Amino acid sequence: MEEKDKSQKGEELLDINEKGVIIEKKEEKKPEKKSETFTHVLLAFLALVILGLFLKIFIFNKNIEKNNIYHKLKTADDMNRNIGEAIIRFVRKNPKAKIGLATGTTPEGLYKYLINKYEKGEVSFKDVQFFSLDGMCGLEKTNQNSYYYILTHSFLNKIDAQEKNIHLIKEEGKTLQDFEKNAQEYNELLAKNQLDLQLLSFGENGHIGSNEPNTDLDLLTHIVEINPETREKKKANFGGLENTPKYAITQGIKNVLQAKEIIAMAKGKGKAKAVNEIVNGFYTKNCPVSVLKNHNKVTLYSDEEAGELIKEHNKKF
Repeated sequence: MEEKDKSQKGEELLDINEKGVIIEKKEEKKPEKKSETFTHVLLAFLALVILGLFLKIFIFNKNIEKNNIYHKLKTADDMNRNIGEAIIRFVRKNPKAKIGLATGTTPEGLYKYLINKYEKGEVSFKDVQFFSLDGMCGLEKTNQNSYYYILTHSFLNKIDAQEKNIHLIKEEGKTLQDFEKNAQEYNELLAKNQLDLQLLSFGENGHIGSNEPNTDLDLLTHIVEINPETREKKKANFGGLENTPKYAITQGIKNVLQAKEIIAMAKGKGKAKAVNEIVNGFYTKNCPVSVLKNHNKVTLYSDEEAGELIKEHNKKF
């Protein structure tokens, strides 16, 4: 074919149309090498990923109006009164609200305040549905160390909460399979009942429920093996280490963040670092409660000691 395209002198022949105009030859494109094609596809994919992240961080997040605020009160009693009044207003406005309760020593004063207000006829909880955050595995409802017993006897039985509206995590069972079944059933319950308000307290290391530091952010209600140090501290309550539960059951951080609104509370110097992480820090797995920064409606209360690292008494975060 090459011989037909060249003159006898070896010169390249030109194509001429009917009018004697030279027809320019189009250069044949060489097929791209497979490696080059793959590189182009990869670069295009990376560009799309970066664009997606940009849209999520700089556009989507900007459209979410955050209403997170921190209040520092002088004493724990002041804190309990302020939170109590906030809950009373919330229940008056939403008489059929679904509320998640916190356990531990921090909310004890708050529950006493709410009981007092109920006894005075200032609030009714008869149509409110109550849920719990965590529990100890292998305990019957009648066991005084079960979180069911503690919540019912310290609060729910002393107000007009109806039994049909009490949905606390099931702690009964004998095997790990029993406990995992309880967790699955509670996740199914929460999937059908988004909480209107979740009350939270947290530990000195920032743990929420039994979600200790470095817990996966995407976990739902799950079973946690209690560390030996914690079991050692609790053994006196159970009459010996052999009777102390080995496992706890807890809502996951993902469950907590699904509540429409969250009220968190802290008291004492030991909580100061965790409070500061929420208000002035960034989310880190080392302090699970700092994840509250990712929610869009959190009210955090503390006494003066727990808020000693924060200068402002009222601060948005």
